[in-house]
Amino acid sequence: MNPDVVRAVEALSRDGSLPQAVAPRLRRVAAGALVSVRDELRALLYLGVLVTVAGVGLLVKDNLSRLGPVTIAVAIGAVSAGCLVWTNRQAAPFTWGETKETHLAFDYVLLLGALLVATDLAFIETKFTPLGASWPWHLFFVGVFYAALAFRFDSKTLFSLSLTSLAAWRGVRVWFPVRNWDEAIDDRLFYEALACGIVSVAIGKLLERARRKPHFEPVGTYFGWLLVFGAFVGRSFADASSWPQSLVLLATGALVSWFAFEERRIGLVAMGLAGAAWGTGDLAERAIHSLDLGEKSSIASIVVIAAGVVAILHRANRALEARR
Repeated sequence: MNPDVVRAVEALSRDGSLPQAVAPRLRRVAAGALVSVRDELRALLYLGVLVTVAGVGLLVKDNLSRLGPVTIAVAIGAVSAGCLVWTNRQAAPFTWGETKETHLAFDYVLLLGALLVATDLAFIETKFTPLGASWPWHLFFVGVFYAALAFRFDSKTLFSLSLTSLAAWRGVRVWFPVRNWDEAIDDRLFYEALACGIVSVAIGKLLERARRKPHFEPVGTYFGWLLVFGAFVGRSFADASSWPQSLVLLATGALVSWFAFEERRIGLVAMGLAGAAWGTGDLAERAIHSLDLGEKSSIASIVVIAAGVVAILHRANRALEARR
């Protein structure tokens, strides 16, 4: 509650400077009597989407033999089509810029419809195998479908799901034909993850430069760098002799943190610092092991690196706040 604001609203209302229809609402806001529950409603809607999709899975499991695969596939398809038709009717006209929200439940009904489409396609592929041994292409089609919905309805959530599905498609294409983990598979997955990460970052930057849904850029950038750092971290587990890659991870993390700081993106700064810390820790562990310094030295190095990351991140956050 802010008494000064309450008195100011009342004074403006008496003077006629503030419309009588608006004054009561502003007075309630200033007095703390009007509280927004928008974030809570969004959380409940998102939870509702997850529960609904999980419920569809249980429904299929419990009623498959009674209803038959055709009936279930048609039913899921009808519900997903209903969600997308409602979304299309509620949607604002298409624009390459950011659109205003037309309905509180819009994004969540769109997400539910998109997830149900993917669920239906997966069910059809499982029961009728139209793609046969080429079933990984299912992930590609889903990724393209999500991307189309994301651009049409201006959904960053579906854009992130599109990038995730396409990356999964590349990974499954490497693993599925062999289904045996060996050095060759590890190498291919590493380079696929790197390529997907770089392409994702490039897509985000291209959208920003071309001014075509430029607000999607953070999604591509964060997801891309997450894939790149994840590829290097996974590589450090798979290849015990990969110290040059640990050095590259250290350098990459430091550069990402530096440029993210210049762009005032504290989340990306933290991600870059985490990557640099992992690379530093891996190099330190190799040095300690080669010098036979013992387990205590390893623990001490981890503590020092973690403390350094926290200190740098704290200073970076304060510096960014000072710039505002």
